[in-house]
Amino acid sequence: MKRTMRILFLIMILCVQNLWAQTESLKPEAVFGMYFDTFVKQDERALQQLNDYLTPFLGAENTYTIDLNKSFKDEVKNLTGNFLANLPKETAAGCEAETEEYFRALLSNLKNTQYAVKSMKEVKNEYADHSFVAELNVDLSFPVPAKIAEIKLEEVKKMKDLRNYLKSKTKAFRQSEKQTTVQQKFKLYQVKKDGNIYYWNGGPQELVWKLNELYFNNLSR
Repeated sequence: MKRTMRILFLIMILCVQNLWAQTESLKPEAVFGMYFDTFVKQDERALQQLNDYLTPFLGAENTYTIDLNKSFKDEVKNLTGNFLANLPKETAAGCEAETEEYFRALLSNLKNTQYAVKSMKEVKNEYADHSFVAELNVDLSFPVPAKIAEIKLEEVKKMKDLRNYLKSKTKAFRQSEKQTTVQQKFKLYQVKKDGNIYYWNGGPQELVWKLNELYFNNLSR
C-alpha cells in the first residue's frame, strides 16, 4: 500500500512539473537573449533553443533554417570580394588571403559583442487587439582596436605594400583593447496561444544590420 501511494505521489509530482513546463512563459529579456546569441554570436545551440521556443506557436515550418557557420564564411567572402573588386587586378591577386583574414578578424569582433538590457516596456500593438509589443533598450558593447582606423580604399590603391598593411590591421583587430558601447532598440511581439504568452521578432536580421551599421560607423570616425 505504501509503495503504491509513493508511486502515485511521484506521478503527481511529474504531472505538476510537466504542467509548469507547459505554462511557464519566458520573459522578453530571455527571448531577446536567444535572438542575440543566435544572430549576433552565431551560436548553433542558441539557434536550436530559439527554434524549440518558437515551434509551439509558429509551427516548425516557420522556424529558422540557417547554417550559421556558412553564413559567417559567406559574409567574409562577400566583403573580401567587394574590397578586391575595387583594386587593380595584380594588387588584388597578391593580397586575397590577407584581405580575407582582415575581414574575418573584423567580423569576429562583432561575434564577440556583449549586451545589457537597460530597460524594457510594453506598449500596445497597433496591429493586433489585446496584444502588446515589448520594447527593449539594449547596450551593445563590441571590441575595437585602441586606435580605430578603417581602411580607406583611395589610400589603399596607392600603397606599395598592401599585404603587410592588411596584416598589421588584422593584428590590431585581433588584439582589440577597447570596448565601444552603442544603444539599440529591439522589439518583440506578444503572441497568446493555449494560455501561454510568447514573444517573437519576425525580422531578427534588423538586429544584425543595425549592429553592423553602428560598428562600421564607429570604425570610420
